[in-house]
Amino acid sequence: MRRVLKSILMIGGLFAATYLPSVYMQSAGSGPAQCFGTAANGHVSGARQIKPSPARVYCWACQQALRTFAHAPVAQAVEAAYNDMAEHFPETDWVLGEVGWPWGGRIAPHKTHRNGTSVDFMVPLENGKSFPSRAWNRFGYDLAFDAKGQGDAGQINFEAVGAHLMALEARSRENGGRIRRVILAPDLQDNLPAGLRQKFAFNAAPSWVRHDDHYHVDFDYPCGPV
Repeated sequence: MRRVLKSILMIGGLFAATYLPSVYMQSAGSGPAQCFGTAANGHVSGARQIKPSPARVYCWACQQALRTFAHAPVAQAVEAAYNDMAEHFPETDWVLGEVGWPWGGRIAPHKTHRNGTSVDFMVPLENGKSFPSRAWNRFGYDLAFDAKGQGDAGQINFEAVGAHLMALEARSRENGGRIRRVILAPDLQDNLPAGLRQKFAFNAAPSWVRHDDHYHVDFDYPCGPV
């Protein structure tokens, strides 16, 4: 019951947030695209809301509440990579998770996501299964998977995860960036395609949340001082 009440309150807050002053909506995406500081201490200007089609967003209300804005080159790379995945994994339900505010800064409950260079991606599932992002499971952030990637929602498609990371790296390099770090539950990392852990910097220790229902990617683009 407490979780249901928390979800209801969260949804109410998200809908209220859609009525933020229009100046924020008008300023988002305007001016030069620039990130400042770091993912843990920074902000962003000229951010752009990621439009992940043919993928979908984990939470429509959260999208309307402006929680899916990124540094413009990051948004461009993410969108291009999703198009690549739609071509190579057409039956997969690709779902974009949380990103950041149009202006950056602290976005609860995340400790990073502050300068437009951090993006959450919900794990793709095998056999074309839909990723269940609903209010009662915190839009997918309350799902649980064991060390083999099996959960009530289905089996994580680790081949698709690997291909997605490779596409994100290739697309970000096209516009002057790269992947700096990937956060995924350490006990899941052994299931990734061979060589992937050597190509990217993964977290060696568990994060403050498990990161089994999503993988967090920090991109590396030239950012100005805070």
